[in-house]
This record gives sequence, structure tokens and C-alpha cells, in this order.
Amino acid sequence: MRRPAALLALALSLALPACGDGPCQELGERLCSCDPGATKDLCRTRVEDRLKDVDPSSAQEDYCQQRLDACVAPAGAVFCEWLLTESGKDACGLTPANPSP
Repeated sequence: MRRPAALLALALSLALPACGDGPCQELGERLCSCDPGATKDLCRTRVEDRLKDVDPSSAQEDYCQQRLDACVAPAGAVFCEWLLTESGKDACGLTPANPSP
């Protein structure tokens, strides 16, 4: 499945560059869980590398925490499939409706 990889790249460009350790690391790892195999490890390494390059404000960390709290699939839904939906993308900060601060 190649679509999750594209979503993860989008996540890195929209949400993660504005975030730091803690909630942003966890959000990035949650999104990476939808990337299969070796790409999942590469995704996590990219998240860690990006997070080392930024100095987030408390507002940016709060944004990441809000996205992390909202980035949960509804009961009965498969997270990676839900992440491909508009509501999943929006909840996880992957749409312009929820841009990083």
C-alpha cells in the first residue's frame, strides 16, 4: 500500500517541522505505523531527524498534542484505513484545515 507513505510525507511537511520532542515524536511514530516494513523504520528516523532540527514553541507543542489527541480512529475502524479518509487526515493534522502553527 503506497498511499500511507504519501500521507507520511505530507505529515512531515505539514505538522512535524513545527514540533519538537514529546507529542510530535509520538504523533510522527503513530503516522509511521501505517508505513510497512523497512520504510516504517526509515520514516521514524526521518521524524527523529526533523525533530532534532527544530526548537518548538509551547504553542507548537500544544498543537502537536491536540493533533495527537484527535488522531485516533473511531471504534471498529482500522487506523491506517481511517487515516486515508478526509476525517482521518483532518484529525491527524494532514489537511489545510489543521495546519501547523
